Amino acid sequence: MADKKDDKKDRIIEGLDKDGNTVKTLLRQPTAQDYRDSQVQYNETFRKALDSGALLRQKLTDHMKQQGIWDDEKQKENDRFVEDISAREEALKAGGIRLSEARDIAMELRQLRADFRDLLSEKNALDANSAEGQADNARFSELIRLCMLDPATKTPRFPDQKAYDTQADEPWVIEAAAELAGMIYGLDPNYDKNLEENKFLKEFKFVDEELRFVNKDGHLVDTDGRLVNEDGRFIAYRTEEGKQNKDPDQVYFVNREGEEVVLVTDENGEEDWVKLSLKERKPFLDDDDKPIDSPVKAEDSTGESETTEATTDKPKTTRQRKTTKAAK
Repeated sequence: MADKKDDKKDRIIEGLDKDGNTVKTLLRQPTAQDYRDSQVQYNETFRKALDSGALLRQKLTDHMKQQGIWDDEKQKENDRFVEDISAREEALKAGGIRLSEARDIAMELRQLRADFRDLLSEKNALDANSAEGQADNARFSELIRLCMLDPATKTPRFPDQKAYDTQADEPWVIEAAAELAGMIYGLDPNYDKNLEENKFLKEFKFVDEELRFVNKDGHLVDTDGRLVNEDGRFIAYRTEEGKQNKDPDQVYFVNREGEEVVLVTDENGEEDWVKLSLKERKPFLDDDDKPIDSPVKAEDSTGESETTEATTDKPKTTRQRKTTKAAK
């Protein structure tokens, strides 16, 4: 891992556009002039936001309380999350407990953080619409635009903010913006890996380098230890040897109960995963245990037969093509 000093160095990165083409971009640290220019963008956006009726952050906080979006109860819930997360982090740092208990604590920590993010998401979304929030975003976008250069010309790839906005959803632009944010604000690219629960899970080989759960044999698993593939689908192996060798030809899909499932297509072209035993429905039986044909299918079959006969009996007619000679 590069130190913070190295993280701030100018660099060329590669990314892909929506068509899969490689795009190279030179990223550089903002200059004093870049910061001044981005502040101009902040001031203009802030003024326009106020003129359009956007609330200031302080008034937005009062508005959220009045509407029950972020009231005293939500704040108490917020504080409980902070306390619960801190307590579990300390437990993992301290050690001295069974490994199985520590794993459970790490799993709880993961879920707590996810729930905490959900709690904050609505508040953060509204904050982004405040006058200050809109201005902050405009300032950041301008910094990104000014520091995202063409490697050949050393000039900004986007001449103005409008040009940047038109391509802001391109994969290579998103990647470059994230990289620049790390350079400018000193964000840790390994933030998730350095969370206390993930450091513990990785140290004791409960997860791989990508923080995906694995078993003692290195197979991808879910939180309950069931085998999954790269897409998170439940799988199994035909033989124990195939499992040991991770033979892809031995893999088949299963449901949560471990029963084999297959993909079937119904008469309407709809696809669905069903248990192998339900791939083909067996006929129902009468009181003498003899198969019974479906009356609906029988009617459909009769209708198709009559239509075919009617079409066959209908006399064929030949339409003569009328031709017109071109005038000389």
